[in-house]
Amino acid sequence: MKTLGIIGGGQLGRMICFEAHKMGLKTIIFTDQINSPASFVTNKTIVANYHDEKALNEFAEMVDIVTFEFENIPYDAVKKIAEKKPLYPYSEVLKITQNRILEKNFLNEIGIKTTEYLEVNSLKDLEDGLTKFKKAILKTVVMGYDGKGQYVLNIGDNIAEIFEKNSEQMPMILEKFCKFECEISVIVARSINGEIKSYEPLTNIHKNGILSRSIYPAKLSIPQIEKSQKYAEKIAKEIDLVGVMAVEYFVIDNKILVNELAPRPHNSGHFSMDACITSQFEQLVRAICGFKLGDVRFHSRGQMINLIGKEIADIENYKTNPKAKIHHYGKLEVLDGRKMGHINLLK
Repeated sequence: MKTLGIIGGGQLGRMICFEAHKMGLKTIIFTDQINSPASFVTNKTIVANYHDEKALNEFAEMVDIVTFEFENIPYDAVKKIAEKKPLYPYSEVLKITQNRILEKNFLNEIGIKTTEYLEVNSLKDLEDGLTKFKKAILKTVVMGYDGKGQYVLNIGDNIAEIFEKNSEQMPMILEKFCKFECEISVIVARSINGEIKSYEPLTNIHKNGILSRSIYPAKLSIPQIEKSQKYAEKIAKEIDLVGVMAVEYFVIDNKILVNELAPRPHNSGHFSMDACITSQFEQLVRAICGFKLGDVRFHSRGQMINLIGKEIADIENYKTNPKAKIHHYGKLEVLDGRKMGHINLLK
């Protein structure tokens, strides 16, 4: 029986564990958090700092293959593990996708359009960029998610103050503000054998910078659906993905622009758990273990509803709905902005 090592102990790691166990694998979690959601459903948990070389070596010795469930982990730690055991996606994929400038450079180099952007290293860079874009979003290059580390800027704003506040974060990235029709995402999988499959896109609705709902089917034309999947599959091939990846897009006047990449299961892919023949989590296990990829067809319509912070109490309202699939993450502390669970509401 092989052992799958998972870096990160959040809800994604928890759901990977469920599928890995069903397919006959043991799991070991490496996390820096005590009582993480994944720790309650795994064979073993190692709790240590991500820079702890002794703990990393111990972890690597105990597993056969490794994956990760979030990007905000030190690249050096992942690199060390990859030197000892097969790690999927490859560490170079993480290096690109955890840096917004490298990510956008990569996408444009392979002919995939993104929003216009500039690297910001000085106040003059920020002033010149805002003069060019008129309205823009200033973001940290690394870290930052769910709207954290982001500023919407307009001509006339006190950008000197914002720059000073973030001067130690340089470089940052300035992206032209896009008035998009909607946001969509595609989950794509590529196996160690090179097989590629992509799920149909879902429409994403955010609230306070955090994903609130993902709706299937997305209200797109057939050419838009096909293009979003084609782009996702091209990205997976060009970046040499082994595993699953979420590709997030802006839809603007029949064009689609890539917003971000996430080389792991994604919140917007949770609907696949109950509405697809193969969930994104099972697909990840299949991809990195060299199994044939599963069927990605949706058999149900509906939506994924995130339960954020105190919304976890809403679970009680869904227990009487026979078409509501409840997923509680087992987090012990309720915090504002924290993803506590989700509902897959089928039609």
